[in-house]
Amino acid sequence: MTIKLIAFLIILTAAITAVAQDDKQAAIGVVDRLFAGMKAKNAEQIRSVFSAEGQLVAIDKPRDGKGISTTRILSGEAFAKMISEAKGPDFIESMPSPEARIAGDLAIVTGRYTFYVGDKFSHCGTNTFNLVRTENGWKIANGASTLEFQCDRDLKAVKIETKQADPKDVSTIDGIVRAFYETISGSKGTPRQWSRDKTLYMPDVRFVGMSEQDGKIRASVMDHQRYVDATNGAFVANGFHEREINRVVRRFGNIAHVFSTYEFNDDDMTDKGRGINSIELYWDGTRWWISSASWDDERPNNPIPKEFLPAKRRK
Repeated sequence: MTIKLIAFLIILTAAITAVAQDDKQAAIGVVDRLFAGMKAKNAEQIRSVFSAEGQLVAIDKPRDGKGISTTRILSGEAFAKMISEAKGPDFIESMPSPEARIAGDLAIVTGRYTFYVGDKFSHCGTNTFNLVRTENGWKIANGASTLEFQCDRDLKAVKIETKQADPKDVSTIDGIVRAFYETISGSKGTPRQWSRDKTLYMPDVRFVGMSEQDGKIRASVMDHQRYVDATNGAFVANGFHEREINRVVRRFGNIAHVFSTYEFNDDDMTDKGRGINSIELYWDGTRWWISSASWDDERPNNPIPKEFLPAKRRK
């Protein structure tokens, strides 16, 4: 394969990736316009996001979370009429971390949501919208939403704004590992750089945090949003600083594995220790992505092997 052909394939792959990302953002934008129309109680704006026979399914869970749910089905037209004619405060619905998948002329947008009536919290749940591509752009063909009332997790969800990756963070393994630590570290009261952090990972990244309790090994498997929601409160309240003290890199072609040994502490030094991050990465021709990250802390029965410590600490 010639150098010119390789360069062409790299450019083509990057272009396809950019188009796919634009498609995802366009599909999410349709759902955002639906929410904006609901807040404005604007029937025409709500109608405009649905296909001609679009509909919504509401799945009402019992308030105590037990028993069988009931189901209501509304056409897009009926839903627009119901919302626009409702009296009282604004309807405010939001999905902090929507996900979109594209398959040709079909798109699926899904995510957890919260719903407020004015400043009063009403309920939470999961939205799933199926969209079809038309001459006038993406339209909602059907959607399904659970209505739930055990919502502590959703009320604590951290909104993560979407931003473009900084080339300095993703152009090299050194840059992406450095950013991996910088985004989560900071003193008490300092907001974490979650938007920057999210740019380091492929969309379906998985984190696995290992721990041991009462002699039993436990694995906590999380996506990015769940990891942020689980850690943000403690990081900001107590301060959290994690530093890399040693790195072992193995690379073959466009894949790489990093064993990154770390030490951590909070601001008061009441919580501190060491461990190893196991980071899987791939190069797409233009940048590095983290596809998964697992970690385990050092314990008396789980010492860090000498080969993963700096030479001066190998004792």
